[in-house]
Amino acid sequence: MKVNPRFVALMMALAAGTAGAAGTPAGTVITNTATATYTDPTTNATVLEPAKSNSVSTLVLEKPDFDIVYFTGAADGTTATGALPTGYQSQKLPGDTLETPYKVLNSGNVNNYVVTLAANTAGSPSAPESVLYYLDANNDGILDVTERNAGPITKVTIPVDDLNTTKDEGVVSIIQVIKTPNGAAAGTQYAASPQGTAAVYSGNTVIQKTEDSTDLQYSRVLIYTPSIVNDVIDSDPNTPGRQDPPTTVTPPGQSSSVPGYADPTRPGTNIVTISPDNQMAYPKADVDSTDDTVAFVNSLTNGGSLQDIIRLFPTNTTGAGGAASVMPSVSGVFTLPGGITVRFTDVAGVALPVDGSGYPLLTVDAGKTVGYRTVVTYPDYDSDPTRNPGPIVIIVGADSGNDADLLAEDTSIDTIYPSQLQFGDATVDLGTSPTPAPLQSVVPGAAAGTATGVSTDSSAVFPMDLTNLGAYTDVYTLVGTVVVPVINPDTTVTSQIVNVRYFNNNNNQPGTELPFVTNGNGTRTYTTPAVLADAELKVFAVIDMPANAQATTFNGVTNTLKVNQRATAVYSTIVREDNNDEIAVAQPGNKGVEMLKTEPSAARPGEMLSYTITAKNNYNAGLKKFYVTESNSNPGTNIFTWTTFDAVTATKNFTDGTVMYRFNGGAWQSTKVPAIAANMVTSVDVGVDTNNNGTVDDNDIFPAQGNLTVIFQVVIK
Repeated sequence: MKVNPRFVALMMALAAGTAGAAGTPAGTVITNTATATYTDPTTNATVLEPAKSNSVSTLVLEKPDFDIVYFTGAADGTTATGALPTGYQSQKLPGDTLETPYKVLNSGNVNNYVVTLAANTAGSPSAPESVLYYLDANNDGILDVTERNAGPITKVTIPVDDLNTTKDEGVVSIIQVIKTPNGAAAGTQYAASPQGTAAVYSGNTVIQKTEDSTDLQYSRVLIYTPSIVNDVIDSDPNTPGRQDPPTTVTPPGQSSSVPGYADPTRPGTNIVTISPDNQMAYPKADVDSTDDTVAFVNSLTNGGSLQDIIRLFPTNTTGAGGAASVMPSVSGVFTLPGGITVRFTDVAGVALPVDGSGYPLLTVDAGKTVGYRTVVTYPDYDSDPTRNPGPIVIIVGADSGNDADLLAEDTSIDTIYPSQLQFGDATVDLGTSPTPAPLQSVVPGAAAGTATGVSTDSSAVFPMDLTNLGAYTDVYTLVGTVVVPVINPDTTVTSQIVNVRYFNNNNNQPGTELPFVTNGNGTRTYTTPAVLADAELKVFAVIDMPANAQATTFNGVTNTLKVNQRATAVYSTIVREDNNDEIAVAQPGNKGVEMLKTEPSAARPGEMLSYTITAKNNYNAGLKKFYVTESNSNPGTNIFTWTTFDAVTATKNFTDGTVMYRFNGGAWQSTKVPAIAANMVTSVDVGVDTNNNGTVDDNDIFPAQGNLTVIFQVVIK
């Protein structure tokens, strides 16, 4: 670290009194001749040539000594772990150096005095990677480029102080450089002191002496400890302390709102709630099958004293110390198991820069808070009803660039709760199966009922399962309809929409009908209670068949009625349909063809006998090739033995088709007059040609509730 020159100048001024000893250089010869000055008593005048003594000489011997002191003049005698002067202890990053200035004093009288330098690290909490010394040639207390390039030194040569000048020549400035290891752990301390060895005068002799351990002057490095808080969204990063968003949201299945915000990338689809250090997203369903995305807004606060370039990554460990769970791609994307990817952007959605390993980087100044987005992409679970997704938990780790490891200083949790729904016929296990196609038989006109498994009433009952396989609570609406062909009094068949009624489960039987509203088209929308995540709601679908429902089996061919049901999640909007339940409409209890014949009870020969035959189809299905026959071949009939055919007339109560007649088993005809003589008629058939092919055959349908009234006239023989 470079020392501020103004600081150095001030310290040098304070240290102005620190200098080498003002000793007389060794080898100096001190000479002295004494003189006497006086006044001649005889003349009372000053003697111009005073008396002189003899001359004497003294040789100044060597008395070498030295000291190493703080450049600032602060008191030495410090220890590796004790208090140190200002400027001689500093926080540094791993691999950084601490540069501190010292003075080596020639406190003896030997010129060009040599002091050997070595680093004393005794007592240092940890050993520095290296300690080097450089000559501070310009004595400014700063290691400049020229001085560094000159290379490290192991000794200094110091002149003796010249007593004839005011300058202190007996001082040499040096710079101590402590190098910390690249992998230094936060909070680790490294200390060192320069310690000199040189010849000193001691005990009337000159010896080699190393500076006493009590006379050292330590410098100390403290490896910087980052202070990173990885948190949820901070809506006002310029204000100290976390500021929750001013907005609130209402999570699904809850009635009260909580602090939260709308996903900035999908505001109409995803809401995010916040808790102390967890953000929870509740995404709605969508109509496509592409992967879904949620963007969380997180924040980083740098509580340290240094700017920090922070690496972001998903980890498996909460709190401090967690490593990245997977390596990123070169573009900074993390791919997690299950097809989940995580990437990081700034608050505007721009991808963060990455380091050489692909880790996204976010720069946060000291004391500042900066927001970022955690963008999570995951499979579109709701497009496949068989998937059973659990919560997606992303633990975001934030690693300071101001330490030597790749471990999170702090984490924040982002959780996604996907939606899912199954709706279908009841099963024993949780969930439904799409394969069953239950068939319920009903009898129109019979009493309605809700008992399961009964086929003698007019109601079809289907046990249904509504299974919330999503990760959050939701409420659902149910709509069900059946298109039922019904027979009108005029024998026409029209379609009637019959609502499915939904009941709750009461000991595996329909209980209370769920609340519903009637829509404008007459259908009903039922609302379920809230269904917890990974829970199932059993309901019963009940269809009350109209009394005039047409039978589903006609002339041996069955076409059952399909029950159309739809469940819709109120919050997630996910929709599931079940359209494989079937209803068979049986014949009513009065099924069959009703024949009624009326005629006079007595008549005389030669009189006209008129009688009526009424045939009614009481089946709730049409009859093929239906016709009425009057013939001696009919059991118990002798009408044409004792009478002669005169006329026949027939009418029907439905509009479709043409009444057709056949005499003696011949061809069908639309005219009522036989082609043979009246007295030859022994059989008359009356039917309806409904398909207009000129005959009565298997393709002609006599409708349910259809009536054919035939009036015969004969003359009694």
